[in-house]
Amino acid sequence: MKVLIPVDDSDVARRAVEHVQRVAHDPASIEAILLNVRSDPEYHGELAPLDYKAIERAQREAQQKLLARALEHAQRIGLTRVSIDAAQGSAGDEIARVAQEKGVDQIVMGTHGRGAVGRLFLGSVAQRVIHLAPMPVTVVK
Repeated sequence: MKVLIPVDDSDVARRAVEHVQRVAHDPASIEAILLNVRSDPEYHGELAPLDYKAIERAQREAQQKLLARALEHAQRIGLTRVSIDAAQGSAGDEIARVAQEKGVDQIVMGTHGRGAVGRLFLGSVAQRVIHLAPMPVTVVK
């Protein structure tokens, strides 16, 4: 079974990885893809081209470090067939796109409720993924 797990260095993302390992009858039968989607940079005012390139490079490096930590965590808890992937853009859209592109069977993701009202609903990224993805989506809190 091929599973896409979006990761963002949060506790709920780690719990999603742990959930996949916990419910697997045979963790070796799971092919897990850990995906991090970084936002498009927001620029306020004018930036010199060198500043833009430096910001982009720093964001890519931070994303790779985050993915390396997530991979180490997944392997430490017993997932053996794990790969990482990185994307940039709108998180919900990119998660659904990568899931289709990779031909995954399921998406397992954490959700972030924001504030008192947010706790009543799924996070907006999770809602977007559920709306767009043609495969099952499991949301872990």
